[in-house]
Amino acid sequence: MLLFTPEFPKGVTGCGLMTLKEESPELNEEDHFNSEKTRKRAKKKANRSYFTCQQCGKSFTRKGNLEVHMRVHTGEKPFTCSQCGRSFTYKRTLDVHIRIHTGEKPFTCQQCGKSYTEKGNLKDHMRIHSGEKPYTCSQCGKSFTYTQYLDDHMRIHTGEKHFTCQQCGKSFTQKGNFRKHMKIHSGEKPFTCDQSFGRKVTL
Repeated sequence: MLLFTPEFPKGVTGCGLMTLKEESPELNEEDHFNSEKTRKRAKKKANRSYFTCQQCGKSFTRKGNLEVHMRVHTGEKPFTCSQCGRSFTYKRTLDVHIRIHTGEKPFTCQQCGKSYTEKGNLKDHMRIHSGEKPYTCSQCGKSFTYTQYLDDHMRIHTGEKHFTCQQCGKSFTQKGNFRKHMKIHSGEKPFTCDQSFGRKVTL
């Protein structure tokens, strides 16, 4: 391929512009290779067969993945723990569960040494050190480290009282408050000095 630059009158240099020259054939070949590679990739993607779940419409590129997905709808749990008999939909979930019995905690925090059975739990824990609070209340803007904390907080706005005392019928928005209340019925007094108290604030 030829590149053309304007001609200048005799004695005019053209201020350093390129003169007529041939473009590098290596560059042409590389561009052609890349565009051909992109075209083949797009064609392959267009011709790819998809396996679609008839119940929820989710699609998969492999039949085996669809078959595994179907357990969500059928309730099939083919992987059973040999120690406690609990069953699971996926082998990966069973593998993680087994760690409860073995005590294995392969994911360790490099800052404080605390260990976890799952990588996701370590990731959540790291927010304690980083101060990250990615879960924000849409109503008041308050942020939380864990999604469970946000769920608990939202009950303040909704007025939902999820935890009900079976003995007296009193309900609570927070699990912690419910547990404190239950000590009234159990007579438990965990905070002690010379005397015993049912609540820490009394002490």
